[in-house]
Amino acid sequence: MAERLMVAGGGTMGAGIALVAALAGYEVEIVEPQSASRERGLDYLAREAERGGDRSVLSRIRWMDAIPSHAEAALAIEAVPERFELKRDVFIALARALSSDALLATNTSSLAVADLADVVPHPQRVLGLHFFNPPTRMQLVEVVRAPLTGDAALERAFDAVARMGKTAVLAADTPGFIVNRVARPYYLQALRALERGVASADELDALARAAGFRMGPFELMDLIGLDVNLATTESIFARTQAQRLAPVELQRRMVAQGMLGRKTGAGFYAYSDGKRERFEPALEPVQAGPNAQESVVILGYGGLADELAESIEASYAHVARIENDELLQEVSRDATILVDVGDGASDRGDVIAELDAVLGPETLLFVDAYATDLDACARRLRHPGRLIGYGILGSFGAQRAVEIVDSEAVSDDALELAQEFFGNLGKSAVLVEDLPGLFLGRTLGSIVNEAMIAVHERVASPEDVDAALRLGANYPDGPIQWGREIGGARVTRILKRLAQAEGEAFAPHRSLWVLDVEETPEPEETPEPTEAAQ
Repeated sequence: MAERLMVAGGGTMGAGIALVAALAGYEVEIVEPQSASRERGLDYLAREAERGGDRSVLSRIRWMDAIPSHAEAALAIEAVPERFELKRDVFIALARALSSDALLATNTSSLAVADLADVVPHPQRVLGLHFFNPPTRMQLVEVVRAPLTGDAALERAFDAVARMGKTAVLAADTPGFIVNRVARPYYLQALRALERGVASADELDALARAAGFRMGPFELMDLIGLDVNLATTESIFARTQAQRLAPVELQRRMVAQGMLGRKTGAGFYAYSDGKRERFEPALEPVQAGPNAQESVVILGYGGLADELAESIEASYAHVARIENDELLQEVSRDATILVDVGDGASDRGDVIAELDAVLGPETLLFVDAYATDLDACARRLRHPGRLIGYGILGSFGAQRAVEIVDSEAVSDDALELAQEFFGNLGKSAVLVEDLPGLFLGRTLGSIVNEAMIAVHERVASPEDVDAALRLGANYPDGPIQWGREIGGARVTRILKRLAQAEGEAFAPHRSLWVLDVEETPEPEETPEPTEAAQ
């Protein structure tokens, strides 16, 4: 006889979990007291089964309008709305109906699993199984260990997740678990950047996609629902009181005004027939053959400098590379473009001021705006109109668009030439206001920081944090691996500047230095000697 599984709640999440379980061979019982919800759930299951090409799976799913007084399920998953009193009552009913060794799991995304374990006998069998929407297509399940969850219950939960064809990561019972906690800065820093006028929502979304995110933060909030996204933020903030995770007033105002995103037809964007046209920054026409008119000097060392040098050398005929600041006297006075990369973690104001004193007024000076205080730098120059702040965060090859700072000092001609320069390198450009960290620096830097804090607080292992954000939030890289690519010192510099501007709540965590420690591969196990070798 097939093992039985009960799902309490027949909404999109509950029905989706039920279908995943049925496909894995479980006999599934869905409890949904609302007839309208049952009808919607039945329609959803029929569509999903049709899409999967196996309608026979529906024969393994049975609907009920109440939790019975006795049931044979070995695992029950609660998937009702995020209200503690409702979940508590469901847990009490499940505990009465099922045997004392049945696993009781909650699909909560924001409540404490321990609070639900406290209301039932045998709390060692209670844990979280947080599926992601839609469960039929999302690969990740966060297995949440409450303080009293037993090892045997965890082992059974991991086995069940594997049987359903999903990837399990282990999370501690902390606010937001892994994904909702570590992903908070993606929304919050974007909202703060929009409030401060760094760029438009369209432009910020385009920058996020250019960095590798599948959807920009604003189009994603519109898809999720601003009210749902805000509720998660408020829940995590209420339980942590961490100011870096505090809700942003702009989002609260929009929710109060009923601007909830796609489901109301308007959020950060207006939707005509449920659709909108995505903005993509224009790519300047690429020249035919290497540019022989400009003389380019690249100053700096490290991976980003190497990547830029390779790209520039393929697009420009006259290129020089200087890796040491002690050799500044070797910078040709005929240079028309100087791209300063530095070490990625130091303010370059002194170096730029020295170059400004010797180079002609027409030479464009590109400086890394993530590390350098652009405004302070411009005030020291004879010709501040030619100073161009740019933002390239990690790999130049992986970033399709570059942030260029539209500062008060820079001239329109210099901005136009900067866009043309990066266009020749195959990159589009987005003009942003001069705030510490610009947009990508403060956003991705804060995500990396939150991931390191989560590991430090033993929310999850580094491997599980990276896997969770790749699979649960569709990040192109795990945040810790991404942080290694950017560099711990670089992230630290960005966040120190952010903290100076907006408060110590945004300061870098002390563990970021670990990102710059070279990873050593695990030693290969020596095979046991064979009889012949003995």
